[in-house]
Amino acid sequence: MKKSTKIVSISIAALFLASVVLWLLNGGGMADEDSGAVISFKEKGIIIAEADLEYVRSFDSVKFKTVIRSSGQKPVEAEYTGIFLADLLEGAGVSLDGKNQVTVKGADGYAWTIAVSEFDEKEIYIAYEMNGQALLPAEKNGFGPFQLVIPGDPYSQRWCKFVYEVEVE
Repeated sequence: MKKSTKIVSISIAALFLASVVLWLLNGGGMADEDSGAVISFKEKGIIIAEADLEYVRSFDSVKFKTVIRSSGQKPVEAEYTGIFLADLLEGAGVSLDGKNQVTVKGADGYAWTIAVSEFDEKEIYIAYEMNGQALLPAEKNGFGPFQLVIPGDPYSQRWCKFVYEVEVE
């Protein structure tokens, strides 16, 4: 084999080996369902706290059943796992005292505003699992990694998928 052919072969082998090492260091092609799962908490447009999926899962979780109602679809019962939004706000150091509303925003552009007075009378959750499975992000045809769920809401109209921001006003 010529010297130049050996150099090219060695270079190609080294590049291949380096690529494999980088691939393995970055998870070996396994997608991390938790990556990018962060909720930002804002007051007056300023981020005052953030919570990742690991932090949200550190709270005592609540399992609850509810019926998903969507126009043109049959109602479907599902079991969610999540935490009360009020507990998450408190844990993140966000006070509702003297505030009027909480706006939950989803990455799909949807947002829903909840009056602070509703936190005393309704179950309002941030869910991260449905039927024992993590809520997948939109790029994997999911509703997550976080979803606002208000079980008593008729037709699930005030639910919010892909939650990434909660603003208290």
